[in-house]
Amino acid sequence: MRKLLLILTLLLLAACQSDVPASDGTPTLLAFPTMTPGQVIRGPLPTVIALPLDGGSQSNPATAIALANRPTATPNYQSCPAPNAEAALVSPAPTSSREIDDTLLRFLNDGGSVQQLEITLREAWDVLGDDGSVRGDLDLTREGTAEIFVSYRAPDEGGALVIFGCSDGRYLIRYQTIIGGEAAPTIINTSDLNVDARPDLLFASEVCDSGSCQYITRLVTWNPERGRFINLLSGELATDEVPSIEDIDADRVSELVVRLTDPGNSSTGPLRTGFTVYDWNGVVYTRSVTQLNPPRFRIQVVHQADAALAAGNAEEAIALYNLALTDPSLENWYNDDQMALQIYTQYRMLLAYADIEDARQIELHASILQAYPDPATAPVFAELAKTFWNALQVTNNLHSACLEVRDIITTRQDALELMNRYGSRSPAYTATSLCPF
Repeated sequence: MRKLLLILTLLLLAACQSDVPASDGTPTLLAFPTMTPGQVIRGPLPTVIALPLDGGSQSNPATAIALANRPTATPNYQSCPAPNAEAALVSPAPTSSREIDDTLLRFLNDGGSVQQLEITLREAWDVLGDDGSVRGDLDLTREGTAEIFVSYRAPDEGGALVIFGCSDGRYLIRYQTIIGGEAAPTIINTSDLNVDARPDLLFASEVCDSGSCQYITRLVTWNPERGRFINLLSGELATDEVPSIEDIDADRVSELVVRLTDPGNSSTGPLRTGFTVYDWNGVVYTRSVTQLNPPRFRIQVVHQADAALAAGNAEEAIALYNLALTDPSLENWYNDDQMALQIYTQYRMLLAYADIEDARQIELHASILQAYPDPATAPVFAELAKTFWNALQVTNNLHSACLEVRDIITTRQDALELMNRYGSRSPAYTATSLCPF
């Protein structure tokens, strides 16, 4: 019995032993499941090697990114071409602003001097005139070396300005602009206007079109964060006179002041006088205030009243129409038809009264009828007033009444001609603007 138990014990021990062979140092092959049910692939896993991002030999992606973002060398802005007395400019002058700028750049990179540059541009090329200039005495970028800037008149595009600056032993064009006009831009100011420790370049050029001339003014400064010259004006500044530099509010920051002294001429029409101030807002110079002197001419008050009525300010318009009719200090423009302007003002006042349902419209309409009882001889604006009134009584609708008025204007073009003869700066009237409802 003991022998039988011993045999059974040995058999059980043998059945519990593992059938895995002893290790001989070779890596054990691990089962790798596939997407196919019931199938197994066995094999050693390969060593993982990262692929280089730039196709080079670096296996670590972080290394490739670091190499791609290495800082570039800071340009040496104090290194300029060596002076060369042999450098010369071609003659005659190039025929376009682009060719002029490229030619000046080659001359400076050949070692040409500012003095020789000015002599050639003034005497041989004759592109400076009385207003142009060549300067190389101002460090506009505060990088240690003065820039060279040239204002000249290009044969093809008129007034132009270009700024050259040094970088690693060569000159580069840092800024160039075309203003136009018959003369080179005038350099107005090169001081630090907005107190940011960098000079600002203020320049202007007179541009004429169809007999009307204005000064186009630009203001630029160097922006080190962007690495270029930027504009410091909120928009193009077109004025009748060159801006002056004044510190009106005594805050150490200079303002640009445009004096409005031109009363107008037959081409422009009557102009308001006064002044406009452009002040620094921390980012750009923008219009701060415009203060106009009282209107000198009667038509100016009428234009102002028409604008108020078109903007929906009927009460303001009525006050201005009254002023135009009654103020003895107002002058007539040289080509005014006094009777036509008076009845036009009454017609417009009738529109304003109707807009706010003012009872004075009844008395005004009766006054116009009494002054011009015969439709055949009545001025055109008296006819418009009567047409508007009659249509309004039928429809009680301002827009419908104005549609009737506009039909009359299509056959009476003198209504538009009388109001559109006040020059290029005056409002341009249409049938719609003559009856704006």
